Amino acid sequence: MADNSKPFHCPTFVESFLATCALWPRGRAWPVSDGATPARYLSWLSGLLSAPSVWPAGFVQAAYSAAIAAVRNYIETRLCALRLEFWCATHSETHDQWMIEYGLPDDCDPFPDLCTKVAAIGGTRCEYYAEIAARAGWSITCANGSDACGAAIGCAQIGLDVIGGLRGGALLIVKVNLDDSPAYVAPSEAQPFIGNFGIGGSLSCGPDITPLKCVLDRVVHAHLVIQYQLEGSII
Repeated sequence: MADNSKPFHCPTFVESFLATCALWPRGRAWPVSDGATPARYLSWLSGLLSAPSVWPAGFVQAAYSAAIAAVRNYIETRLCALRLEFWCATHSETHDQWMIEYGLPDDCDPFPDLCTKVAAIGGTRCEYYAEIAARAGWSITCANGSDACGAAIGCAQIGLDVIGGLRGGALLIVKVNLDDSPAYVAPSEAQPFIGNFGIGGSLSCGPDITPLKCVLDRVVHAHLVIQYQLEGSII
């Protein structure tokens, strides 16, 4: 049974070496497992400058165990690193896999930093969507709509109702306040070339909220149909 009173600890090479030696059978034929031989071997090895004149007891066993411990310690070190990466405390060991798993890099992602995205709680409430939009410089409010066909007289706007209702039946209405959205860039007016404009048409292309749509598409659940309504004095 694990001792939960001890903090998590990644073994050093010496600790891996001693643990490997302890796995050998006991007895005079296995001096490397007596507990003292590994320490004597390491002491002798650290002071070795030339060919030895005296071979310590268990030398061959200790050297063999040290070779196994080197591989073992490498694996243990990697496992320790992966433990830190489980919640993205680091991501140096498996950076490429993390990036593929979370779809990064992505210019539209509201969490371009990998570990920030992993730590994001997420949600389906309007407040959460408004918070994400605010991080990108957009001021929005939202509400849940219904799968309705038609509207009350004087309450509907042209183009906002879908004949026959919405497929899926889940509607999210996003109201964008352009006046309070620092990320919004007002459209520039185009030159009135002959044949390019109809009577009563605007010289501008209208507000472009593509960056906001790009961000919300990353966090709003796919079963929701988003309906944008623009508000503000600059539209």
